[in-house]
Formats: sequence, structure tokens, C-alpha cells
Amino acid sequence: MSNTKYEITNSSKITFCLPNECIYLEEFKTFLRELSRNLSDNLLDTELRNCVTRNNNETYSVEGGELQAEILMQIWQQLQVKQCPEHFKMAILKLIEEQICGELKNAKIREQLQIMRLAIGDNDEVNVCYDLLKLQKFINQWVDKVLLHLSDNSKEENLKTYAECFNKSDKMLKVFSYAECHIKNKPRKMEDRHTCMPRFSEMLNTKDMYSFYGVFDGHSGSLAATYAANQLPYLISQQLKRRSLAQSQSDCDFHREAFESAFLQADQNFAKKRICSGTTAVCALLKYNAEEMQHLYVAWVGDSRALLVSPTMQLQLVKAHKPDNIDERKRIESLEIGGAVMFVHGQWRVNGIINVSRSIGDSSVKAVIAEPDFVDIPLQTAHDFLLLGSDGLWDHVAEKLIVQTVYKGLDDKEQSLEDIPKHLIELAKQGDSQDNITAILVLLKDRSKINENYKRYQENKNLIASRGKF
Repeated sequence: MSNTKYEITNSSKITFCLPNECIYLEEFKTFLRELSRNLSDNLLDTELRNCVTRNNNETYSVEGGELQAEILMQIWQQLQVKQCPEHFKMAILKLIEEQICGELKNAKIREQLQIMRLAIGDNDEVNVCYDLLKLQKFINQWVDKVLLHLSDNSKEENLKTYAECFNKSDKMLKVFSYAECHIKNKPRKMEDRHTCMPRFSEMLNTKDMYSFYGVFDGHSGSLAATYAANQLPYLISQQLKRRSLAQSQSDCDFHREAFESAFLQADQNFAKKRICSGTTAVCALLKYNAEEMQHLYVAWVGDSRALLVSPTMQLQLVKAHKPDNIDERKRIESLEIGGAVMFVHGQWRVNGIINVSRSIGDSSVKAVIAEPDFVDIPLQTAHDFLLLGSDGLWDHVAEKLIVQTVYKGLDDKEQSLEDIPKHLIELAKQGDSQDNITAILVLLKDRSKINENYKRYQENKNLIASRGKF
């Protein structure tokens, strides 16, 4: 194994204790104590005006309708990076969000964070937006400030109200385990982005229970991928809340339309920023109840992919949007705007430029569209895990080897869940992957049950093979 630096996060299922006896308080207190040691008091006094953007390729303007998504995602990412204990994460997120929204009512704060941008239109009205990097720095400072404040007031009666178990002793909430790993690899910059939201419904207040996972492989810079990773979950949740499932509409059509509207809205909103960047997207929405995963919905543009696996089957859910695909080529070349598919630099490209035929962004290439393809799968007890990844993984490791590696890793008690996507990335590098690589592994049942499931399959397979010899 190489000494490459990986970035990994993980989450696992939650159990609850009695309201007056939170067994997780000590874990949270330890987290706060260690955090307070690592944070400098000077960090909270840093002037926002010192956060300058070096060039337009590093930031984008955040309009009013995009603000809540950016706030939520940045808080969530910070709590993930800081490894906030799972049992406290949602309540702390809501607390920080409330305080930040309160601060943004301050005109002086808003002035420090905002930029002026001329609107596109006949009257050229001035549109006031937030600068992404300044906003993110402001949010990061408030995350630290709130957590430091909690560490100063770490008496049990003050902290236990933030525990999941405090008011939910009669309810079990499952958060299925996942692990992700990503690496810049050979390119100069990391343009992949990803989103893991095992508690999507709680964060975004949807009626049904969902988890959300997404991989976004950016090109011509990372801004389109950053935008999609931050905005798509929120836009999807808004569609799920706005739409009512009519009797004449199937569950499949309901979710298909929600994904399609969200993808197209994200593309339209990003185009207004006039940034020459684009991204693939593969998004998985897992619907579940208190006991099990029930349904999987996947939408995508581009060539990032998703693999659903059971011991007897590996199902690639994504048919990549490539310019040389017969249907995609026919669509591109039939356009009145004169779309063309050309072989340039060893790959088929739209108008000789982009090697995917669908994406979010890329507004200058009209033949590249953001309309996603969609599949829905009723989950069965045999389904063990879902794997999402960018093409830096899929183009360099055979799916069969990926499946074998995951099952072998899950069966190895010495291996943590986080090690498995790391091993997959090592395999891609050994297969001469030169690209950014991202892999997200989502377990659809407890790890022990997956191992039992796979061992049963292997025993049956060996039994059948032995009978065939006679």
C-alpha cells in the first residue's frame, strides 16, 4: 500500500438510550475537549474582510434562493470533518444553522459577505449575492464558535438535550454504514466532489425517510461539481416536498420527475453564473423505514456510475452518457444548432471539446444537456451494498474485481469499513488510472449479515460444484 494521503469519512447506525441516562455524553464531552485544544482563540477574531478570492475560478456567487443549501452543506461537511459524534450531529447542525441565519440578519455582516453582480436583462438591475468563499469561511468560524461555546458549558444538563436519545427512547433510527475515499491522483487539481447524507430526510425535512449519496466529476475547474454537490440535494428535497403523489402517478414517475426537475434547475441556475465549468453527476436516493432499506432511486448525467451488488448479481445501474453512444450521437447530430461528435485527443467528444454528452454546466456547448436518466429498484433482502464512483475508478478496475475486493474486505475483521474504498482506489491506480478518483460504499444491511449472506452463497456454490463432479 502506498503512502498516499487519503480523505475518508464514515457513519454508522444509531441506537438510543434512556432519556435521563445518555451513555454517549462522555463521547461528546471528549470530542468538545479535544476540539477546544485544537482551536486557536485568534481564529474567531479573524476579520472576514481578510478572506479575499484570488480569481473567479475559485468561487461563485450565491443568490438568495441558494443560500440555505450552501449553509446546510457547509455545516454538515465541517461536522463530518471534525468527526462530531453521530448521536449529536443533527441537533448541533440545527443549532448552528439557526445562529448563522440570525447573524445574517445583521446588515454589516451581510455587507462583508456580499458581492455586487449585474443581472442579465434589459434593465441591468444590480443583483446582490454572497461570495461563496467568504460565506464558507464565515460558516466555518461559526461552527467553531458554537462548538467552543458548548465546550465551555459542558455540564451534563446543558449537553444532553442535544443527544438523539434524549427525547426518542421509544424510537429506533437506523443510519446504515457507509465509507468514502477520494484522491487527487495525477492531475494538478482535485475536481471530483461528493456528498454523503445518510440523514437526508432529517436535514431537509422530507416526509419519507431517505439517505442521499452523490458523486460529481468536474471538468474545466471544480466549480460546477461543487455547485451540484451543494445544491442538488436541497433541490431534490424541495421537489419531493412540493409534489404530491397523485393516484394516477406511479412511485417511479414521482421520483423520476423530482430528480429531473432538480437536475435541470441546478443546470439553469449555474448557467446564470456564466462560469465555464461542467460536471457529471450520479445521485442515489435510498428510501427506508426503521428496519430496512426499501427502494433505490438513481439519476445521472455523464459517466460516473453506481453498482448494486448481491452475492448472485452485480448490476451496473448507469448507462454512461458518452458522445459515441448511438442514441446520444443521433441526438447531438440532429440538433439544429449543429452539434457534432469528433475524435479528438484519443476520445470521442461533443464538438471536439467534452467527452461526455450530458452534464450539469457546460452552458457554452448547447448539445450537452442536463436531462438525467433514471432507474428505480425495489430493494430485496439479497442486496448487500451500493458503490458509487467517478470514472477514475470504473475505467481501470473490472467490476468483478471490485465486488470481490469489497466482499473480501467486509469479511476481514482486521479491516475497517473505511479501508475498503481506499483499497479500491489503490486498485485503480495499479490499473494506471491518471484521473481524480472517488468511491462511496454504502452497506444496505449490517456488515455481519452481509458476511453471512455471502458465506451462504459460497457454501451453496461449492455444494453445487461438488455435486457436478459426480
